[in-house]
Amino acid sequence: MCGLAGWLGFPDDVIDTPALLSSLHHRGPDGTGVKTWREAGLLHTRLKIIDLSPTGAQPMANEDSSVFVVFNGEIYNHRSLRRELEGRGHVFRGTSDTEVLPHLYEEHGLDLFSRLRGMFTVAIYDVEERRLLLGRDRFGIKPLFYAHTSSGLAFASELNALRLVPGVDVAPDRQAIADYAAVFYVPAPRTMFRGISALEPGTLLEARLDRADELEVKARSYFRWNVAPRTDLTLEEAVDEADVLVEDAVASQLESDVPLGALLSGGIDSSLVSAAGQRRSHDTLQTFNVRFSDAEYDETPAARAVADHIGSNHETLPMSENGGSWEHVASLLRHAGQPFADSSVFAVDAVSQAMRRHVTVALSGDGGDEGFGGYDFYKRLETIERVRRLPPSIAKPAAQLARIAARAGLIRSTLPGRFREINGADQTTIVQTLFSWIWGEEHKRLVVGAGELEPPRRLFEQRWDAGHRSGFDRLAAQAIEVNMRLVLPNDFLFKVDTASMRHGLEVRVPMLDEDLLAFGLSLPHSLRANRGTGKIVLRGVAERRLPPSVVGRPKQGFAVPVDSWVDRDFKDNLRSSLLEPASALSQYLNRDVYEPWVQSFCSDTAVSGLSRNHLYQRVVMLLALDLALKNGSQ
Repeated sequence: MCGLAGWLGFPDDVIDTPALLSSLHHRGPDGTGVKTWREAGLLHTRLKIIDLSPTGAQPMANEDSSVFVVFNGEIYNHRSLRRELEGRGHVFRGTSDTEVLPHLYEEHGLDLFSRLRGMFTVAIYDVEERRLLLGRDRFGIKPLFYAHTSSGLAFASELNALRLVPGVDVAPDRQAIADYAAVFYVPAPRTMFRGISALEPGTLLEARLDRADELEVKARSYFRWNVAPRTDLTLEEAVDEADVLVEDAVASQLESDVPLGALLSGGIDSSLVSAAGQRRSHDTLQTFNVRFSDAEYDETPAARAVADHIGSNHETLPMSENGGSWEHVASLLRHAGQPFADSSVFAVDAVSQAMRRHVTVALSGDGGDEGFGGYDFYKRLETIERVRRLPPSIAKPAAQLARIAARAGLIRSTLPGRFREINGADQTTIVQTLFSWIWGEEHKRLVVGAGELEPPRRLFEQRWDAGHRSGFDRLAAQAIEVNMRLVLPNDFLFKVDTASMRHGLEVRVPMLDEDLLAFGLSLPHSLRANRGTGKIVLRGVAERRLPPSVVGRPKQGFAVPVDSWVDRDFKDNLRSSLLEPASALSQYLNRDVYEPWVQSFCSDTAVSGLSRNHLYQRVVMLLALDLALKNGSQ
């Protein structure tokens, strides 16, 4: 695990190498490596995980130093790849998983990425060909950004590093900001900055200097999901298969030469990962959870019950006392490099900071919901289907009654407010309402110049092959695709990487093992969710492996109670920052729309039609954008 950066085409004397390394130091505090040529450079900050000796240092080369690599992540099948390569005559100096990469490139060229199992971003420089390859893992677990200017191509693990490269256009991208205002993150390949792009999951980028020193750059996908639906499985057969796949996925991700632990929140996914980790570890597994003062958010009792059941060495870590201060929240949001408004990043940051004092590697349960049918949107899909089948004479008064109840605070769901969009809507519109925080006419009122920009709807259109599905299963398949393609890499995984690597903690996600995830995605909706109960198959595995008190618990998101967590000083600073007359925020978002949200949040009053949760999510959205605009102008 590390931070990586580099370039092709820039003269080496225009790149401030020490500044780039410094900007990525938190990702790799254990060492740095630099290799430059007249036309190219590779930089690396190292977090030692496997092969702690100098032979694990990067940039790393093949035998004759014709190919160099810098790498961020873990290759879980590196041992089998090493044996294959040794059988073909390749010579290795150390035991690092990184070392298979230059040799694999020699054998397979651009096809090497399809051979890798793991989480990764990779940069390979072929010295003789003057060719730079960038590749990102299938799911987007690890981030990589790049900037193509008139001088060359530069890349880095984090956005803030690329802002240090001369000639990169860091003017705000209005389209990216409009998309952000809808979903509260910036969907790749855009970033907030016009001159910086995000490499999409399952994508490789090839850059080559020709004889005239002209730079050719092209990107292409090396992986695309095409999972045929499994209709032949009984529930018991599906549980049997999932049980084995979870075990194998966790076992493949336990290799580490430094202390390893597991984040045990008490939910089904993290509990199954911890249980499998305990069974397959040579030593007693270290498990951790964070205690929150608000009982509604604190999962300590459930985490303790699981730890006692599986026999792990469990520790409950207190939430940082200064976590809700203005300085802490602002510094974390700035650290993301672009606006990002998933408030659960505060919880991930807190647990990462606390766990890093004890371990360097942490297993997480992220990915189980995506693969096996978690999250409330599966419940909402079922509700949508029932609403769509209602005759108009019933649907209209039912929608009116639901909206009245929502405004009165009698129900917390946002779905009633979307009945109008759902009734008679096409599939893409329905999926858009599920995954957008702000949609329709409200989005148009909020975004300055929205009529001149592409509408967010395009983000939610079907792109993957849905297979031989029809009716409700086809709607569910499109929702699953959008969740995997859009939400998972740009929101959830970006959040985990941003918060954990800020503290030099490597987080592994066994639930995103390729075989396990492919199996989960192949399940029909009847084995994913049923009448409000999600993750039916994983619940079946949990019944075998976990205490009954955990299996029956309702899903609880990993988040912090923002209202009670932030202090009074935070709200005062928030109001003055967002509502100052010279705020750049009003150049992109309509102040008449967002000012009531800020005033209500700071004065602890309600906004008609908005739950308190939705209100503070919107305020975090505004704050993250405001900080990014100010940071980008510096």
